[in-house]
Amino acid sequence: MNVLVACECSQTVCKEFRALGHEAYSCDIEDQYGGHPEWHIKGDCLEILRGGADV
Repeated sequence: MNVLVACECSQTVCKEFRALGHEAYSCDIEDQYGGHPEWHIKGDCLEILRGGADV
């Protein structure tokens, strides 16, 4: 399952979904501090869901 965890820069929830085998990404307007920048999308999650942001 593909998962977007909105408003999360710690990547705590994202890591749990990844541990269960899902393709998960965190998303926040802040930089991530969870240790996996490759799993983080920096930007407005609503804009990303609408398809209007460059990721």
